[in-house]
Amino acid sequence: MANIVELREMSDAKLEEMLENGREEMFNLRFQQASAQLEDYSRIKTVRREIAQLETVLNMRQLAVETAVADETIAAALAGKAWEGTARFSYEESGWQVTFSDESGNELATALVNLNKKRPQSRRQAKKHAQPQRIVSAEVAG
Repeated sequence: MANIVELREMSDAKLEEMLENGREEMFNLRFQQASAQLEDYSRIKTVRREIAQLETVLNMRQLAVETAVADETIAAALAGKAWEGTARFSYEESGWQVTFSDESGNELATALVNLNKKRPQSRRQAKKHAQPQRIVSAEVAG
């Protein structure tokens, strides 16, 4: 299995394929365990961890796109248009670089989203403190 840096560089299709293979392997391992044929019990823990890493990367990409769309300037640029958002992690800027493009591949907008900012844990804290600004920068093309 690849480490987290390699996972962040892979495409969504490749990650989905790896996730499906991991879930299938987990099913087979559980079946072997139930029938008392499993020889390497540590493999269950390893596969579970791999599945969690894959799901985390996919969910972070989706969250970065959703956070960027919530920005007023980007939402205005995307309004009424068919668009597709892609996110990749930028290690230089320590954030998710989200790019929005239309059907023909023209870039509509870009945003840098930092998902590592601490969020309030309770409703009381959320009311007391303002929500952290997760969008570091946003640019609209054209």
